[in-house]
Amino acid sequence: MTKRLLREFDKPGSVHRRWGTEKEIGVLRECLEMFCNGIDQNPHVSTIGRMLLKTIYLEHLKNRTAVIAFYEQNADFIEKNGSYKKPLIVTGFPRTGTTLLHRLLAEDPQSRSPYTFEMEKALPPLKTGDDPLSDPRIAKSNATMGTMRRLAPGFIEKFNESHFWSATEKEESLVYMQFHNGLTTVKHFQAGRDYVMRMVEPDVAPALFKYERNFLTMLDAFAPAGSHWINKAPCYSHYFGGIFDEYDDARVVLTHRNPAKNAASAARLLESVCVAFDKEGSFDKHRFAQLSTDYWGLTWTRPMAFRDQNPHREKQIIDAVYHETFADPIAMVRKIYRHFEMDLTPEFEERMASYLDNNQQGKHGRHRYSNEEYGIDAEELRRDYAKYFNLYGFGSDPAPND
Repeated sequence: MTKRLLREFDKPGSVHRRWGTEKEIGVLRECLEMFCNGIDQNPHVSTIGRMLLKTIYLEHLKNRTAVIAFYEQNADFIEKNGSYKKPLIVTGFPRTGTTLLHRLLAEDPQSRSPYTFEMEKALPPLKTGDDPLSDPRIAKSNATMGTMRRLAPGFIEKFNESHFWSATEKEESLVYMQFHNGLTTVKHFQAGRDYVMRMVEPDVAPALFKYERNFLTMLDAFAPAGSHWINKAPCYSHYFGGIFDEYDDARVVLTHRNPAKNAASAARLLESVCVAFDKEGSFDKHRFAQLSTDYWGLTWTRPMAFRDQNPHREKQIIDAVYHETFADPIAMVRKIYRHFEMDLTPEFEERMASYLDNNQQGKHGRHRYSNEEYGIDAEELRRDYAKYFNLYGFGSDPAPND
């Protein structure tokens, strides 16, 4: 199966430099091979879990093959009519309000943000005037989720307690761009620490962001955004400097929540992804939490380091702290729009209010978690990431609304 995945990655052959240099693309291939080998060498992954993981990524790689071929066949049209300028990017540690902000910002009728089904079944692209909610790809996306429900009972339901996943929701573009390249920052812990930490090295970013730009430019060429694109994914934080290398005009919303409260919440979310593929009873919560904290801790340290070294970028970045976002989400959106000097219309405000009315927190269930369950020492976190805790005023004993 590993050879099949690598053959699919190689299928486009030598590609235009718009997709990256040979060296940049080679980094993604190296990561794919590490992922496959890590899964094969993990004794805790079940036989069906191993098969399912590789089958999922083979299907995603087929998206990549098709997208590259389609783009090259239609390059003149896409580059004449498509644009991906001044994207609004939401990123930060998981469970810090990124999903709420993304889906609220996507209520702006002048914005465009990709639906789950657009990324799971990439072609043909939506066209101007199409009703996205009647797209035939929705049924195919739902069928994929149905297969997951049968092969990994309870996985989607448990995941939805933390992050509602639906074919017709706006979803995390960079995560799906990783998927298309046979990579993952979601189902990756089973591949081991070496793979997990390799995936976040800066040299992974160039080809990944080039693929994302091309993919979204393709979508924009056939159904353009009125004003701007909105994208969200926690993993943008790992490649924080790479955002501005590829998107010099990017506008970034960086979310924050007290890690002493949130590390266990993120571990619970990611556990719901991992256990579906593991042998029953083999999941080690303490070992997993240590790895996930080391990995996700980069979402705190890398943006800080970049901002320290690039103060001229501050006008392109705004912080959104969890307790402020959830106290008044629409006020936070207003603050974001003021910072970036964007127009917030009455229609947009009405649509945000309607979204909040129809999507109350906990609508799809609530997940339960504690630091003790995962062996997380809040005081140790504060020592290890003192600069981050101090910068945002977080204590090791968080308040209830942190």
